[in-house]
Amino acid sequence: MNTKSKKNVIAGLLLLVCMIACIAIATAIMPTVVYAESASPYLQVTCGSIDKSGAGWTWDTDESNNGTLTLNGYDGEEIAIGGVDNGKVDIVLVGDNKITVTAPYGNRAIYTYNVSTLTFKGNGSLTIDYQVVASNQVYMHGILMEGEGSSKNNGNLTFDESCTVTVKVYGEVAAKNGSVDAIYMKTDDIGLGNVTVGENATLNIDLKCDKDYQTYGIFAKGSIALNGTVDIRMEYTGSGSTYDTWRDVNTSSSYSDCSIEKNATITSVCPGSNGSSLIAFPLVANGGKNISSWTYIASSEQYFENDDCLVHVWDKCANGVSFKNYSYNKIATPLTFEDKAEYDVPSTVYGGDVAYSSVALSASGGSGEYVFSIVSAADGNTKGVGIISTETDLNKIYVNPNIRGVSEATEITVRVKDKGGYSKDVTVRIGEVAAPTYSATVDPVDFGTVRVGYSSVTQVPLRVVNTGTGKINCNLTSITLEGENASSFTLGYYSSPYYVGAGAENTSSWSIKPNNGLPVGTYTATIKFSGTPEYSKYGGSSVEATATVRFVVTEHDFDTSTWEYDEHTHWNPCKDTGCAVHGNEAAHDTKGELKNATAATFDTNGYTGDKYCSVCGALAEEGTVIPAGKYIRVSQATMTPAAITDKMTANDLVFTSQDEEKYTVALWRVFDLTDNALNTASGQYPKDSKFIAGHEYAIEIEFEAVGSYVYNEMDSKYWSTFTVNGNATGLSAATTLGGSPLRRIVLVAQDTTIPVAVTDVQVDFASGETTVVRDSTYTFKATVSGTGAFDNTVTWSIIGGSAGTSISSDGVLTVAANEAASTLTIKAVANGDPEKVATKTLEIYSKVTIKQGTNTEDLYKKAGETVSLTAIDAPAGYHFTGWAKTGEGDFANNAATSTDFTVSTTNVTIQSNYELHSANGEAWQSDGTRHWHECSCGTKVDVAPHTPDRSEATETEAVKCTVCGYIITPALGHDTHAPDAEWHFDATKHWHNCTGCSQKLDEGAHAFGDWTITVKPEVGVAGEKERECSVCGFKENAPVEALGDEQPGGEQPEKTGLSGGAIAGIAVGSVAVAGVGGFSVFWFVIKKKKFADLIAIFKMK
Repeated sequence: MNTKSKKNVIAGLLLLVCMIACIAIATAIMPTVVYAESASPYLQVTCGSIDKSGAGWTWDTDESNNGTLTLNGYDGEEIAIGGVDNGKVDIVLVGDNKITVTAPYGNRAIYTYNVSTLTFKGNGSLTIDYQVVASNQVYMHGILMEGEGSSKNNGNLTFDESCTVTVKVYGEVAAKNGSVDAIYMKTDDIGLGNVTVGENATLNIDLKCDKDYQTYGIFAKGSIALNGTVDIRMEYTGSGSTYDTWRDVNTSSSYSDCSIEKNATITSVCPGSNGSSLIAFPLVANGGKNISSWTYIASSEQYFENDDCLVHVWDKCANGVSFKNYSYNKIATPLTFEDKAEYDVPSTVYGGDVAYSSVALSASGGSGEYVFSIVSAADGNTKGVGIISTETDLNKIYVNPNIRGVSEATEITVRVKDKGGYSKDVTVRIGEVAAPTYSATVDPVDFGTVRVGYSSVTQVPLRVVNTGTGKINCNLTSITLEGENASSFTLGYYSSPYYVGAGAENTSSWSIKPNNGLPVGTYTATIKFSGTPEYSKYGGSSVEATATVRFVVTEHDFDTSTWEYDEHTHWNPCKDTGCAVHGNEAAHDTKGELKNATAATFDTNGYTGDKYCSVCGALAEEGTVIPAGKYIRVSQATMTPAAITDKMTANDLVFTSQDEEKYTVALWRVFDLTDNALNTASGQYPKDSKFIAGHEYAIEIEFEAVGSYVYNEMDSKYWSTFTVNGNATGLSAATTLGGSPLRRIVLVAQDTTIPVAVTDVQVDFASGETTVVRDSTYTFKATVSGTGAFDNTVTWSIIGGSAGTSISSDGVLTVAANEAASTLTIKAVANGDPEKVATKTLEIYSKVTIKQGTNTEDLYKKAGETVSLTAIDAPAGYHFTGWAKTGEGDFANNAATSTDFTVSTTNVTIQSNYELHSANGEAWQSDGTRHWHECSCGTKVDVAPHTPDRSEATETEAVKCTVCGYIITPALGHDTHAPDAEWHFDATKHWHNCTGCSQKLDEGAHAFGDWTITVKPEVGVAGEKERECSVCGFKENAPVEALGDEQPGGEQPEKTGLSGGAIAGIAVGSVAVAGVGGFSVFWFVIKKKKFADLIAIFKMK
């Protein structure tokens, strides 16, 4: 075979291989198309065609391309409906019908194409049962709607009348990347794509899928209206967790266009990562309240309520906002659990009695049969806190202090649940469980004065009082007598007390009496009580109390039946004529009769009454005037006259303290200021009588301090605030009647027949501040004016400001520490008329605190303003080091004693700094008399006279300061030098040293002789030589160069071999020859070229 033939064969083989490869690739990528048989086993009808029927079904169509498919006992496979130009199709359900998908030709149970609206009607039911374990990629749809485009296919789906449609789709499709949807609309192929469930219709969706994303109960394009009963149950059967695209409802439309009517009943279970999308709907309930504005009760089971609609959430997503599972339904009466102050449990003491709420828990509405429980406590401790189940105190909250333990007051969450499973929570305050305190007192005993020779004195019981809060254990030996006269008295013992309870007293265990026959004298002893605390960890090992017992024996005979007295004391007179000695003298008490007490009215003063001594009957304390009602200071209340109306009584007013740990507030008196005749004999208006429209009433309030607090209103820093029926009030500092816990608000009863209108809103500081400083809080008040029983509340907001600056619902402005704005505007909008608005613009200041020494000065400056600073004089021994700041701002020069500081948008503290003078490691400085260190500020420190190291200088030694080294007296030196005997030398010269100093004498250069070989050199080995100075004997050594390898005096051996140059030349030549030869073979033999061809190439180049 010639060369050309070989080339042709090879080309043919390559072409064949390429053809085979192309065929293989084309075969691999060609899709497999399975065509349905012409006689499909599923039901297929078309609008505008012919009427037909079959087992359990009939199809009717008209010339308008509408159709009606009636299912009556249908039990078959898939249904496909072909529409024409937006024809409408009704599926009328009669009886029970079922679609079972066993051999899906189109992956759907019901399929529509180009249908305007598909409506399920009738009073029957349809159950779709579609279950697949996928062997290839499959997209499972219970109901699928699609078409050619929006112009021919609106694609709306409606469930109407009283039909019930259940769509059950179970699929294992994840391995083949399929999908499962109950209702699916191809959004690109349809128009509106709305879904509506009528008020009487029922839609049940039962879906299971093992794919973790893109799984939908309802996948729509347009709006969704759920007005009937909808139950969506979705279960994820795969591994891991699902994504957000697991949705019970999904639509391309805005959720604001969707709705859930108030008569709907909806249950959803959706395991998607963000839970159900139904929460995005504006749930319409009695006027269209959105779910975001409904009442929210925080608990593990949550509710959103409004009027007669309820959303019950029993599983929420991790974000705490979205819901996985919830239900929505209408209830006849919502479950109501009112938060009452009476549910609060008072404080108690460890070791003390169990504390209870004052009233039992109660609820109303819902489905009844209420069960109350403690859910949680703010401090995490619910031990000892419970709800009584006994019939007598059923459902009262209790705190057992011994189980709960010593703890601070906290709040607990209490839940009520009705038999339907709905629940509501309220927050209840439980008081602290205080550690017990242990203390006691013993009453002193005074047997008075008797005449010598007295008869036996009757014993008196001893009174021991437990003044603490914990029980004190004791016995009969707990009382003893001590002191010099202890033996002059006798103790009596009765039954053993075992303990004295908290706040209790004991008068039945011990007694005391003076001994008989004591001579003249005054006898005193100490009565000592010793007990042990019930809990030693709080009270130590013992509790002690002492008192004095006194008995006087005298030569006088005092008349104990007669009491004489003066302004302060009383006594028994001596029976002896002319004797002025007093017996049994003591100060008056105030425990006797109270006389002349009268109550105050609005117009007349009252009187507290005179107190008389219970022993002698003398006047012990005069009473004081109770101011008439008209003299009680009127409080500046932020409430408006709308606080009372002609439909209320004084008993309807609810007063709430805003700081119940410090004080309580209650109604005291009421006066009708318009018609005094309506007031009672005591001058007060009956609290159970309704207010009269247009009348002005003085409503007086009484404050009572709590615990250790004392009512004090003389200090302008302290405010007492409370609400009346939820309306805020404020009490300014008193200027008269200091210390009085009584205050008044004057209100006009509004006529409820007058039209309600808000006329004006005014905003101001509640307590008169004028400067607003960063990192501070301020209270504002809004005064709302109007007519009728108008709403006098406002909604507060801020215009401008940075993050962290806010205003609360009750008008408390919090200015952030880093507030960057120079001004803020607070805004109050009247809730009764949002068009009535008041604003107040505030300039924001930074607080500049300047600290120097013990003095502190506070300045308030705007950002950008400057403060001039001048440092105080440095204390003795100190110097100024500069200015420092805590906070932001800039110094012009922080090292200068006088400088300017530019204020920033934060509060700042500035301080002048000083430090002790210090040498900082500097060297000593000196003059002729003293030495010192110099501080960095230039001040001389450590100044002291020189300290000499010797008494006088010598020829060689100076007198120096031992501290700083200063030469006080130089060395004396000497004039006559004497050389020593030995020569000294270095490498170049020699000399003698002076025997008396360091002077060098006879110094000169060395005088060397000739070199002498000391070590002969050899071939390759150096030798050595030396020479010596003839004066001092110094020897200098030097090397001798080694001998070379030439043979002195003979011929050199003949050199053999090629030189390096020759070798290199041969190598280069060989390479050149080989290159030229190789190229020649290639050019002239293989290529069969001529020399002329080569020359032509070079010429061309």
